[in-house]
Amino acid sequence: MNPYIIETNNVTRSMGGTVVVRDLNLRVKRGSIYGFLGRNGAGKTTTIKMLVGLIWPDAGTIRVNGVEPSQFTVEDRWKIGYVSERQILNPFMKVEALLRFTSSFYPEWDAAVCERLLQRFGIDRSKRVRALSMGMARQLAFILAMGQKPDLLILDEPAANLDVVARREFLDEILGMLRERETTVLLSSHILSDIERVADEIGIMAQGQLRVSESLDQLKETVKKVRFYNFIKGSNGFALPEAFQFSKTSSEVAATFRVNDENSLQKLAATHGCQYEIIPLNLEDIFVEMVREPKEAA
Repeated sequence: MNPYIIETNNVTRSMGGTVVVRDLNLRVKRGSIYGFLGRNGAGKTTTIKMLVGLIWPDAGTIRVNGVEPSQFTVEDRWKIGYVSERQILNPFMKVEALLRFTSSFYPEWDAAVCERLLQRFGIDRSKRVRALSMGMARQLAFILAMGQKPDLLILDEPAANLDVVARREFLDEILGMLRERETTVLLSSHILSDIERVADEIGIMAQGQLRVSESLDQLKETVKKVRFYNFIKGSNGFALPEAFQFSKTSSEVAATFRVNDENSLQKLAATHGCQYEIIPLNLEDIFVEMVREPKEAA
């Protein structure tokens, strides 16, 4: 079996004459939780819509579970759960009726998991959708996606409008689902502390391009912010063109860049006659440093 449930090759898509996604090569491993990050307008939602077959690429190829989205059969779609950023549920239906209606489309509907999640999230079956809070409506959309027993669950801002406790419960369910079913999750969210808590792989989009796609552990281990100071001969000659962010004054330099080992830092400091200090970064720090524009010139 192909180890990747999602594969794209040089995918490009324009919207209104503007290139929104450019030369995208995305690989998502089966059984992983993939945190898909980017600023507004970076191309995340357009990418997700292409993955689920709502729009097509202008160039390049996409395979989800080995199938081109334009060729999805009904059975292929059963295997993909999708909660969009602006999920619309019939506001006049009662929760119970919506569950029955949705279940009729899926022959392997998991009523037991739906019941467990309704109880976990405190959603009343007898209420109409319009009577639910925005957060509960998001949880209900997640329950409907879970009921179909997907191989791949794509969540676009699923925790929007949830309070801290509800978000924690929601994330616990994602982790539990991964353990129980080996479901792959592609999770897009602006709440980076949530992503850091559950994801094992990270992809970062910026200006329509995939800047990073690697394990969270590797990303945090190698991307560092380093302060160089106590220059013997001044810092005017210091340059790091590969840095994500770079700034310098007459007395020090600050740079965020890939640091593969401590020896490379020691050599860099020795070359410029200075000392250095490593400033730890969490995922949110790394994300901001990578996508913030423009990068200050050396």
